[in-house]
Amino acid sequence: MLEREDHRMRDAADDEGAILSVLRAETEAWLARDFEALARYWVQGAQAERLRAFASLGVRVDRGWEAIAAQIRGHMKRFPTPYPLDDRVRMERVNIVIGADMAWVSYDELGPEEGLGYSLAGARRILKIFQRIEGHWRIGCMVLMESTIGYSHCPLVEIDGDARVIWMNGLAHERLRDHPGLVVAAGRLRARHRDRNTALRDAARWADRQLESQAPLNLMPDQARLVLLGEDDADGPLHCWVFLKDAKIVVSFDDADRITRCLATAAEAYRLSPAQARLARRLSEGDDLAAAAAALGVSVNTVRTQLQRIFDKTGVRSRAALIRALLGVDCPVQ
Repeated sequence: MLEREDHRMRDAADDEGAILSVLRAETEAWLARDFEALARYWVQGAQAERLRAFASLGVRVDRGWEAIAAQIRGHMKRFPTPYPLDDRVRMERVNIVIGADMAWVSYDELGPEEGLGYSLAGARRILKIFQRIEGHWRIGCMVLMESTIGYSHCPLVEIDGDARVIWMNGLAHERLRDHPGLVVAAGRLRARHRDRNTALRDAARWADRQLESQAPLNLMPDQARLVLLGEDDADGPLHCWVFLKDAKIVVSFDDADRITRCLATAAEAYRLSPAQARLARRLSEGDDLAAAAAALGVSVNTVRTQLQRIFDKTGVRSRAALIRALLGVDCPVQ
């Protein structure tokens, strides 16, 4: 009995190793633009399927090996530059279930936000179903969900509901090294000011509840939470947003595009003049009054007068409250 169990365990370990080898070799052949090598790892029959969901392009389904092969050949012809499979492309959260002659594997494929001939930005959710043919594991079906979060001009961090970091783009890697408001500690995204960490954690949990609700996110308004992170050494306001994108929880900071959208909404809601809106922009980006005056080409006294009028229109009396009013006008504040 024990010998048979040991034998089954060795067989399962061998199968798992063989499947992982196929996963890596097929990905390597794809990046190398080697169609013949890639084809060896697929079931070449009518039952093969390849389903891909793109946030920006919709869903594509290729049924049968001939359709799959034609699509892959066409892509390699349009984008012929080969790329090495190195540590920039990783498989994480790999889950393997093996039956007699069928197996399925789900995993996240994580890559850099740039530098490859096709998008590997962020985490691609992948499911592959394997069939054992003449003793060899082959891919019979692939389901891939690809997002657009990697294409951004601001730092982005993907987290889960407990604020554990799943992925971040290059800008986030760079700026989190010494960011005054955010830090990654023990694998989690945290506020540097401890008294602000609860708000960040609550926003992550809120976003997780939205995902669990299964509500159609594409029919909702922009689901975002402004999280105030305190002030920097110059008393400039620090903040980030937690929002949902492509069924992921994403944190953005130093997000100029989102600031622009929020301020445009706030300017209309509070009836700010163009000059007042320009000042609000400078203040939301961390300028003090002297820096804002210099950037706008006016005197500090003029800035003080404009700020007082902004206070009157928004009903606040401090810079922190003003930032909350301006950047949280279109979304709840944490």
